[in-house]
Amino acid sequence: MICFCVLYAPQPMLSELAERFMVSKPEAGLLVSVTLIPLAIAPLSYGIFLKQLSALTILKWALPLLAIAMAWSGFVQSYEGMLILRLSQGALLPAIMTATMAYLTSGREGHELSRVMALYISATIFGGMAGRVVSGQLASYIEWEWVASMWAVLLLLVTMTPWRRATPKPLNLIKPDAQRIKQAITSRGNGLIFLSVFCMFWVFAGYLNYLPFRINEVDPGASTGLVGQSYLGYSIGIVSALTAGWLAKRFGGPIRVAMIGFIVMIGSLLLSLGDVWMLIAQVFVMCLGMFVIHTLAASEVNHNARSLGGVVNGLYVSCYYAGGAFGAWLMGYIYELFGWTLFLMVLVAIGAIGACCIWMYGQMHQTRRR
Repeated sequence: MICFCVLYAPQPMLSELAERFMVSKPEAGLLVSVTLIPLAIAPLSYGIFLKQLSALTILKWALPLLAIAMAWSGFVQSYEGMLILRLSQGALLPAIMTATMAYLTSGREGHELSRVMALYISATIFGGMAGRVVSGQLASYIEWEWVASMWAVLLLLVTMTPWRRATPKPLNLIKPDAQRIKQAITSRGNGLIFLSVFCMFWVFAGYLNYLPFRINEVDPGASTGLVGQSYLGYSIGIVSALTAGWLAKRFGGPIRVAMIGFIVMIGSLLLSLGDVWMLIAQVFVMCLGMFVIHTLAASEVNHNARSLGGVVNGLYVSCYYAGGAFGAWLMGYIYELFGWTLFLMVLVAIGAIGACCIWMYGQMHQTRRR
């Protein structure tokens, strides 16, 4: 959870960091998107580098290194230095996440395994929210230097936790295999879902990354704490993720409910034309739709290619974070050059592409059933 806090900690302060380093909106946005790039690359490549290491070894080394990089990012004086530190944090995060999952699942099966994984997913969602909200609140009273140091100290405390269930054997990670990757993409229309997820997280990450700038435009007196509070809508993602399966059974299947999720997500952007409180309300509505899509899409691709589970999950995560990396960066140029209204129109168009992919996927499966 603390790792996801670190991932998104600077986001509510992007407008302040842009002033501090004297950079543009897209350059400030790159401070978040650059950490997502390794997360997009890792699922299909880290197996080459980490296959001989145990979960315990990775956690013992990667967590302190992440803490050092986080603390250093608070005191670095140049934008380029900050960017390098954020990239190094992004490179360490996939290794920590992979090792943590191996650590938690070691020796567990059945209901216990399902319970642990549900708690892990909920913790990652909560961490994404807490990193933004807590950092925003603290930045209202103290400088970024001390916010970054606080997260670094928490990481070091986690490092000192007694690891009792460490995995002694090397991790069983995915290794690149062009044939299996091609098979996973083409299997029963999975490629359409991958493209849909790419678009979904492009919209989500792009919007949230530039929300602090918009809040400060609408209300120049808005505190960093208020900006941080705008991310409380993330909390509804936990509810969405846990109820998505029930909704799919109740309302006509995963494809129909995912389409509804896209409609909710895209429609929520209309709220972004209002005042600060409408902007905050929008995050709640967007998260409601986005996490329903996310949960159902991940389940659907695994159902389509069960024998390729590791590769399918790797591709899914890669497409998810690649969309986020591009959206969190490139949407800044749209905002900077053309303003907020066109920014929202582009997000609507990209979201519509994602919805069309889900619709085409559903049509393809209906045709097959006939």
